[in-house]
Amino acid sequence: MQIKQEDTEIDIFVATKIGSFKHVKYHTDASKNNKKCIENLVDIKSLQKDEGITCMEWGNAEQTEILLGKKNQQIQVYSSDGTLHRTYTADHGAGHVVGVGRCRRLVSALSTGVVKIWKKKEEVLVNTGGKLDRMRVCAEEQLFATGGEENDLKIYRIGEPEPIFSAKNLAHDWLQLRRDIWVSDLCWCGQGGQLTAVCSRHGYIRLYDIRAQRRPVCNIELEKMAATCIAPGRDERQVMVGFGRGQLHAVDFRASRLDKGFKGAAGAVTAVAVSQAAVYSASLDRHLRVHCYNTKQLLYKQYLTSKLTGLLIQTEGSTPLRSASEVKEEPEDRDEMDQLFEHMDTIEEKPKKKKVLLVPTPSKKSKPSLEGSTVDLNDNNQEDDDQEVEEQEDAIKKLLRSTEKQKRRMEKKKKEKKAKSVFHNA
Repeated sequence: MQIKQEDTEIDIFVATKIGSFKHVKYHTDASKNNKKCIENLVDIKSLQKDEGITCMEWGNAEQTEILLGKKNQQIQVYSSDGTLHRTYTADHGAGHVVGVGRCRRLVSALSTGVVKIWKKKEEVLVNTGGKLDRMRVCAEEQLFATGGEENDLKIYRIGEPEPIFSAKNLAHDWLQLRRDIWVSDLCWCGQGGQLTAVCSRHGYIRLYDIRAQRRPVCNIELEKMAATCIAPGRDERQVMVGFGRGQLHAVDFRASRLDKGFKGAAGAVTAVAVSQAAVYSASLDRHLRVHCYNTKQLLYKQYLTSKLTGLLIQTEGSTPLRSASEVKEEPEDRDEMDQLFEHMDTIEEKPKKKKVLLVPTPSKKSKPSLEGSTVDLNDNNQEDDDQEVEEQEDAIKKLLRSTEKQKRRMEKKKKEKKAKSVFHNA
């Protein structure tokens, strides 16, 4: 007799490319998972095209506050029940918000490389010296780390303009060519802010230890696998990495290789989170997936109508769903290609013509027999075929005769020209 496992609820918060913000209540008992466990926390009708959410982080240790960074440089502070508390505008530079966090003070970063530490009296700006793809805050040690295209990992202490750690690139390859740098995402491994892992669109995953050296203590090269997101694993020597072609793998730095693979995603994995029992992932195919960590089995899969860009798992508490009357259905996110196909004219298939069996008719030249009946149809067809063959043979013979006559004429003309020429007579 099988013992039924107790049902536990897990709160998942998801951000989308169009700016919507959702709360999903996931049950370990699969029979309780339905559409009523999904609610929108933002009014869909008020969203604009440039309000896509680019980053999402917890605002406090109790996980009751959520920080959202948007493409239009807005930073919004929500509570976990969907109440909007405050909105900031990060207009201290160009570009969209690539990172946001709180460590006593709010910290935000723009894609142009400018990081701002929000204070009441004055503004503190830090220029990281290049483009940024991601910025993350370590609230315990009051640190933040940055990285981007040709802008390697740098770790700053909040309040100081210069980095306390600046990563150094690997040595040149065997052709003495410089190795390209592109930090697409980063995460803090363990507590203390001493271990930092980064992933790259150039296909490498690196672990840095600020106590040991500037170069990575572990480097894993993956050809033709562009990494898009990274999250800390169950211990400080393991991370979970998502890739641009839908792959999702656990990476073990002890063995310097990929460990477990979790299948199912059809689009690029944009966000991933790990708990002791499951792996949560969001991708551009508009699905939220939950895999069992030990067996790699797909436990939960939900279509959420919009392209997903962020994911948070509430582990410190629980948030109840609002009443069903307040939940509004969200229209499906359709990009330009989807709209183009919608307005195209449909081409209907022409009905296939039915094949009509033709009944052979007797030829007009059929001769009457002595008995008063016409000649057999098959005999008439055979006579016609023989007559056509004879006509073709006659035409070929005429063509051959004409060509032979033409050759003789040409030879005769050549002989006459030779006879008339002076050199031939000499």
